[in-house]
Amino acid sequence: MTKGPTDTPLKSFADRIQPSATEVEIDAIDRQLLVELLRDARVAQRHLAEVLGMSSPAVADRIARLKAKGIIRGFSVDIDWERLGHSTVAYLSIENAVGQEQGAVFDALRQVRGVEEISLVTGGADMLVKLRAHGWDDLRQILASQIWSIPGVQQTETSIVIVREEPDQVAERMLMALPLAGEK
Repeated sequence: MTKGPTDTPLKSFADRIQPSATEVEIDAIDRQLLVELLRDARVAQRHLAEVLGMSSPAVADRIARLKAKGIIRGFSVDIDWERLGHSTVAYLSIENAVGQEQGAVFDALRQVRGVEEISLVTGGADMLVKLRAHGWDDLRQILASQIWSIPGVQQTETSIVIVREEPDQVAERMLMALPLAGEK
């Protein structure tokens, strides 16, 4: 019997794959506004208005427009997990068992405590998982009792982070490199 597209291990991902977002052009004021919000998302609109040389209502309109276009997805808290004791970070390369539907593995991984990110990837592994744990013993416990017991997980390779650094102002540098409206 020939396998059709609905009989493959990746069948459930067809519905998860979204078309690429339509690229939205921004102008120099939008870009500067985004840079200022990256620096401090709680900054007063009055201060933004002074920096941008415009009125507070105009700043509010710009922010609302950037939200409506999906450029600003929200404002959030950046928690320092290390200060809360979750200092062990690991990346897991996961190989799925041949013929097993990967969507079920993906969904099970979403429920594992400490999993921060799951990516379906190309290459030797099927999935790459970023996981945060409360020390080595906790990491071993998560692997043994949760990850390795997921049906369909055939093999894992664990890479433990020894030193982690974030380059300075990545988002700001990316914003500054974007072409502005009319520059393409």
